[in-house]
Amino acid sequence: MKDDSSVHTTGTDTKMDILNATVELIQEEGVACATLRRIAEKAETNLALVNYHFGSKDKLLSKAIGKLVGTFDDAFAVLEDDSLEPLERLKQFFYRYLSHLQQYPGLAKEMMDQSRLILCSQHEYARYTKVMKTEKLLSTLREITHESDDTVLDGMMVQLYGAVFYPVIMNSYMNLAGEEPAPEFRLPTLEHQIEMLFNLYFHKYSQSS
Repeated sequence: MKDDSSVHTTGTDTKMDILNATVELIQEEGVACATLRRIAEKAETNLALVNYHFGSKDKLLSKAIGKLVGTFDDAFAVLEDDSLEPLERLKQFFYRYLSHLQQYPGLAKEMMDQSRLILCSQHEYARYTKVMKTEKLLSTLREITHESDDTVLDGMMVQLYGAVFYPVIMNSYMNLAGEEPAPEFRLPTLEHQIEMLFNLYFHKYSQSS
């Protein structure tokens, strides 16, 4: 275990060690296993230093999730691919983004839980929107719909996120006990779900283009 004096000499390094350990635990074992005790053990530090640097588990998880989502490079890169039509660009973004989310059990649910903290802090919201490239997403939606009202576009974005997150969260809950989802809740493949959503949600825009 690292010496507690690191808080005075290498505080930044210790803070990064804790953050990186949290990200690694989420990647390896899922959000549920990222307890403060496990994080402290993996970072080779103690609970006092975890609390000193982050204040609470919620704040630490918020930082770790932002760092983890920032690694979804191929999902965000497709938003910059102007060779694709705007609708296909957005569709590919959600497909790749959710494919990454499904690799980490409980991550989608934790992101929804963290939204309260993010929205309550202007600094956290600015950081979150930067990580999520929200402006690029809204710009793509604007290309598809030709909608000029930012409030409407924000509402559409929230609806889309809700529609694509919900099945991932439900599957996460239903698999917690290691059981197969109930027969009435069997879902098509992720790619098919997104195809269905886009066909329904953007139907009028596809027809008018």
